[in-house]
Amino acid sequence: MSINLRNTFSGLGWAIAAITIWSGSLVMLRLGITTSLNAYDLTVLRFGVAALILAPVAMRRGIGTDRLGLTGLLAIVVAFGAPYVLLIALAMKTAPAAAAGALNPGVMAIVSVLLGRMIPGDRIGGARFIGLAATATGVVLFSRVGGAVTTGHLILIGTGIMWASYILIVRRTAVPALNATAIVAVGSTVFYLPIYLVALPKQIFAAPLADVLMQAGFQGVLVSVIAIYAFNRSAELLGPVVGATLPALIPVVTLGLGVVVLGETAGAGELTSAMLVTVGLALILVGKPAMRWLSSHIPRGLNRKGHPLGK
Repeated sequence: MSINLRNTFSGLGWAIAAITIWSGSLVMLRLGITTSLNAYDLTVLRFGVAALILAPVAMRRGIGTDRLGLTGLLAIVVAFGAPYVLLIALAMKTAPAAAAGALNPGVMAIVSVLLGRMIPGDRIGGARFIGLAATATGVVLFSRVGGAVTTGHLILIGTGIMWASYILIVRRTAVPALNATAIVAVGSTVFYLPIYLVALPKQIFAAPLADVLMQAGFQGVLVSVIAIYAFNRSAELLGPVVGATLPALIPVVTLGLGVVVLGETAGAGELTSAMLVTVGLALILVGKPAMRWLSSHIPRGLNRKGHPLGK
């Protein structure tokens, strides 16, 4: 087997691991919130465990105030830390995991493109414009299928905006991904843990130990550490363009895991909406390379079939 082919298979393996963990985290939040734990417990497990693992990274690389400033530091902790995960967990009380898998990354992609156009001045080319329209259509359809729009759906739209804000801040300040993750984990624990211990309702002490350990391992280790490494490794082996399309798989994979693990239903409306969001995200993330590939391959394919363009 050639080195390139081996790298491709290895990169696909890492990509599958990352996307499965990310999608699974939404399903696990839904499972936890509907069984033995509450949203506050799940949030402390997510960041408490991650902070223990990533604290050495934050100590070695600093807390990021040299690039972020105090305001930026607080902003990324709020936008992608404990408040972000807490809101998603609360949304799961009334919204299925599949809705989170489509609305959260879908809104994130839309807002990221719009913020990138307004603030850094990024151009919205043909592929991104089509992707933006497809994603927006999928998000709207997803909010209309399966009954009335719930509070959870609205919360998930808000968390998508928060995620996009985090991405913009990290991008503009050029904070490395692992460092930003460590800052968010440690910062969330420092601010959230005292509030949780003193003021918030807890079910963690009455919950089965197996449930606590399962959520701590999945949310704190797999999501916060393993998935990030897997994503970065897949990007190294497959290239940044292919690696950047990973979040586009979240809606469909979350939908499938929700059906298998939680017993949620998936009708034609949910499937259509998830596919629209997935295709839209792929076009937004890939952007110009996708259009270049289409423009170079489609005409050649038509010519080979004897299309009038080949005359």
